[in-house]
Amino acid sequence: MRYTVKCNECGRDFVAEAENYGTMKYRCPYCGNVLTCRFDPPKPSRTRARAVVPLVDVTPVQAKKMENMPVAKTHVISMPTKEKLAEMRTKLNGASQHVLQASLHAGVTLKNATVTTSSWLRRFQEKYADGDLWIFFGFSLLFILSVFIGLFICAEVVKLVAEGHSWLFKNYIEIKNSL
Repeated sequence: MRYTVKCNECGRDFVAEAENYGTMKYRCPYCGNVLTCRFDPPKPSRTRARAVVPLVDVTPVQAKKMENMPVAKTHVISMPTKEKLAEMRTKLNGASQHVLQASLHAGVTLKNATVTTSSWLRRFQEKYADGDLWIFFGFSLLFILSVFIGLFICAEVVKLVAEGHSWLFKNYIEIKNSL
């Protein structure tokens, strides 16, 4: 938490950071005076709230800090009418139905793709309730193993190229020195 503290010696303001509430000592960065500051927890306030969705977190700005800050222009948003709200609800309901239909279509397409790929996959899916999970796990493990094998093969190829290059360079130096 950050607090603005005013030095009682030089009168300048500086920022003090505190992790917890309580009494803490700070040294003024301007005059070096040691200040004892007490930070109390904020008092709980009970208010009756209405349904408000905050758009942004705002804090009040002190008058002397406003001199160097840019001023934002305000734009008042008008409340939608009942007809506009009803229209937006119907569009939202129509969109959710469309998403549901697209989801069902994707599931059917995926099932058809697995049915046509191989018969043993289809039989495995039908035999076990969690067959899809086991198939996903198996192919994931197969992919990880293929990545490790591919990396090992690439490392061996690089090692062979490096050894071949050093052999070729050694022979080149010998031939050059013999001439």
